[in-house]
Amino acid sequence: MSRRPGRLLVLEGLDGAGTTTQSRLLAEALRREGRRVHLTAEPSGGPVGALVRQVLTRRIAAPGPGFDPSALALLFAADRLDHHAAEIAPRLASGEDVVSDRYTLSSLAYQSLTTGDAGWVARLNERAPAPTATLFLRVRPAVAWRRRFAESGGGELYEVPAFQRRVARSYLRAIAVLRRQGQTVLELDGERPVDQVARAVRQAIAGR
Repeated sequence: MSRRPGRLLVLEGLDGAGTTTQSRLLAEALRREGRRVHLTAEPSGGPVGALVRQVLTRRIAAPGPGFDPSALALLFAADRLDHHAAEIAPRLASGEDVVSDRYTLSSLAYQSLTTGDAGWVARLNERAPAPTATLFLRVRPAVAWRRRFAESGGGELYEVPAFQRRVARSYLRAIAVLRRQGQTVLELDGERPVDQVARAVRQAIAGR
């Protein structure tokens, strides 16, 4: 009997959309079904991902106006390729499902804005293998902001309300780009209760 190939399932959305929670719940649900599952996230835990996280949390401060957006876009793309080669691909080959909190769609949405060059960002990421499915949790920026900062007042580099409103529009453009490439991007209502969103996520990937 041939081994069933693993699936790369990606959760995407604004900061505060619930991607981390829903990634965890999806991994738990798949395990209950008897699947072997690896849960991961981007930026990754690899060497490039660690550098990206330091930039996002402002632990690395560049002289002048700040860390160059194009340099950061390059780091995100490099981390993605390393993440896939070192962590994702071997597990898919062994038949494991991989659930990732963010992947290429995040770069197309965020770095297209910060660099001002969506085409260049798309080219940077074109070597990243396509997921089996990307699940986009659609949440209004105001709702995402309230969720994100309900219990804290700080944030990462991109967690600014005005910027998140622009990101929401950028995500829609980025989704259209991936669909034109033939990738599967499914939009779900991320404002529903957590258990209902989790159910919708499981239904969306059924049979894929």
